[in-house]
Amino acid sequence: MSSICNPPLDAYADAALALNFPALPEEAATRVKAQFARIAQLAAPVLAYPVDTDDEPAPVYRP
Repeated sequence: MSSICNPPLDAYADAALALNFPALPEEAATRVKAQFARIAQLAAPVLAYPVDTDDEPAPVYRP
């Protein structure tokens, strides 16, 4: 059963888990996939922000 409704993200999480943690229990894998889904939701607005080639990078913060 898939824990997220984004098939490409689900496939990526499955592949990453199989490569890095092949013996991970299914319950833990489901929680990892849920975290991947949350991260994708948080990143979506940032990735959707239009960036032009003329945009300047932000200044470096130095306390």
